[in-house]
Amino acid sequence: MSESLEQRNRLVQLYDCYGGLLTAKQKEVFEDVYEDDLSFSEISENRGISRAAVSDSIKRTCAFLEEYEEQLGLVYKRKEIERLCSLLENKEVDLETFLAKIKEVM
Repeated sequence: MSESLEQRNRLVQLYDCYGGLLTAKQKEVFEDVYEDDLSFSEISENRGISRAAVSDSIKRTCAFLEEYEEQLGLVYKRKEIERLCSLLENKEVDLETFLAKIKEVM
């Protein structure tokens, strides 16, 4: 699976937010790939499953994470709130504008 660092980071952020909604096996395989940096071959050997099964599990899990974000938008909302807080801290936006934008995000 060839993916950019940006894509990888996004999936880890989605996992941090929505990982609790995954099954134990989905979590284990995702963590093997994205936290322990194991290859599909290593995972298949360790778990006694085929490389194709590992690949399929990762594809499905990533699709679930993307779907959760599409439906709930929690990662987007968090990033946007952090951005707005930074603007407020740096006095780049007044409180009234800040509050209005927060309401838009929510």
